Amino acid sequence: MAETIDLLTEIQKAGILTDRALAELREQAAKNDFPTDLQGLAQRLISEKILTPFMAKRLIAGRGRELVVSRYVILDRLGKGSMGEVFKAQHILMGRLVALKRIASDITSKDKAVARFQREMRLVGRLDHPNVVRAYDADARGQLLYLVMEYVKGKSLQDILKTDGPLPIELAIRYAIQAARGLHHAHEQGVVHRDVKPSNLFVTEDGETIKILDLGLGALMEDDPNSTFQTADNIAVGTIDYMSPEQAMGKDVDGRSDQFNLGVTMYYLLTAKFPFPGNNPMERLSRRITGRPAPILEHRPEIPTELVAILDKMMATKAHDRFPSCGAVADALERLLTKDKATGAASSNHQTKPPTGSNADPGSAPGQAKVRTVRPNYPGWFDWLAALVEKSPAGGFVVVLFILALVAALGAISVLAFHQFSG
Repeated sequence: MAETIDLLTEIQKAGILTDRALAELREQAAKNDFPTDLQGLAQRLISEKILTPFMAKRLIAGRGRELVVSRYVILDRLGKGSMGEVFKAQHILMGRLVALKRIASDITSKDKAVARFQREMRLVGRLDHPNVVRAYDADARGQLLYLVMEYVKGKSLQDILKTDGPLPIELAIRYAIQAARGLHHAHEQGVVHRDVKPSNLFVTEDGETIKILDLGLGALMEDDPNSTFQTADNIAVGTIDYMSPEQAMGKDVDGRSDQFNLGVTMYYLLTAKFPFPGNNPMERLSRRITGRPAPILEHRPEIPTELVAILDKMMATKAHDRFPSCGAVADALERLLTKDKATGAASSNHQTKPPTGSNADPGSAPGQAKVRTVRPNYPGWFDWLAALVEKSPAGGFVVVLFILALVAALGAISVLAFHQFSG
């Protein structure tokens, strides 16, 4: 009986049940209606859906207090990324299921990040669009930052690509239309994503609707040097393969930067390859600044030339050469779909009805969205390189190649010296 009381005491200390529910549990325990051994009781509470396996493990380990964040009880762990951990949670009183993202402590330890989080969340609170994961709540308590969002069943486009391979052309277009509509809405509210990529585009369980994740959190990454640069050599890493040239050069960004990210995402979803390949981060970074994307038709010849033109425009080096807004991108892609259906030129495989939300936001007019620009944190030497590239892309590329050659040479010299010294 002692073990049973201990587990119930852990539940009480954690605060994961209402007083009434806890009293009913204690009443059942007093009547010997529950197993008396710890594991048996835990399994019983799991089978009756009072606890989840995740909750039971935490309680048995004496970590029950970790299961409560403000008004929310954590039910399960959904995933972990550079920004922190995501949990399936439930509002204690309302019972509503939510996704709760707890921001990583190495980010929240910075005062600037906390202030920026508060500003961004006020903007995110304005977002209301079928292709954007809805934010319900957010708070900063000391160094604990969390965002409470709509809980959506499904999986990311990154996961779909891993299991199914490149997407059918029409399906990729439909998903991109929805993502562009959602981004356009965010830009109109002053929110720039800064980190659009397949893992941040979620597909609902029915395969119909795209939901954009992590809007407003990209600003926090800019306050965390380890999320954008390796400490050792200050070379951009992480999501560099999706970065716009202006991001890579440390310039201010607006909604057209997200458009570039979306173009790279489409290219990747269609080919499972990146448009700006390279053997190292610096080479991949320099290609997007000084060159054009690798021809997508080399990887997938059946892609319509009209789609190639749209992707090239989305991934233009200069922001002013891209579409004026993500709304204009969606319009162009919808015109392509309409034309393909009329001529029968669209890919015949995976023909699906238009996903829910693909025509959302009909009032969105093409034109540059009014957004607040944010300057990322980059090392001082990068400003010099960015200025050189802006004046002379060819000259900048030569400098980049020289730097790469110098780094390689220094590496070879270091290895040779090491062998001579150790020999």
